[in-house]
Amino acid sequence: MDEGDKRQLLIASPREEQLAHITADLLENQELHAGTMPFRVTDAQPLDPDVGPPGTEGVLETATGVYAVTPPQFLDDPDEHDDETFWRPDHGMEAFFEHVETQLQRNHDRFMPNSDLGPKEVDPPLFESYEMIKKYWLDVQLSGGTEWTVLVSKWRFPYRVRDDHHRRHLNLALDVGIGRRTPLGFGFLNKRQENDE
Repeated sequence: MDEGDKRQLLIASPREEQLAHITADLLENQELHAGTMPFRVTDAQPLDPDVGPPGTEGVLETATGVYAVTPPQFLDDPDEHDDETFWRPDHGMEAFFEHVETQLQRNHDRFMPNSDLGPKEVDPPLFESYEMIKKYWLDVQLSGGTEWTVLVSKWRFPYRVRDDHHRRHLNLALDVGIGRRTPLGFGFLNKRQENDE
């Protein structure tokens, strides 16, 4: 990156009031730091991504790695592992999607009306199919100078919206991400546009 380069920062949340406060603050205090790099905010625009009405087909891609943990029932010997055993392909896709849907159900319970069925309360699958783009170890700097190394994976998820419940679940995933540690930026999803390569 060179001085003067333009970048776009996406901030996602299911809480519109929170986003409004963040936007107002960014427009009033236009200097923003990412690590030691200073940026100047010049504009803010709302985005309302939507996977589309029932019948719509599309693709969601992870922009950041998904932090996934293998549920204990999918491990050969759960007693030999802690409760944060990173998911690996040899643990199976059922374990991965069990974790993703459980985390999304937790966010559904936090942010959606009680009358709406969550992703664990309807027939799967969340996505029509999947393609792992890559998996990699990532060093994450936490507060207090603590560094943490995690195994994450990037994905492409084709989908076909089955009904209004499914639409809400996919849109929630766009708002909050998938997997664990989403407040740290893991599991952020983008809707792929037709002109994307």
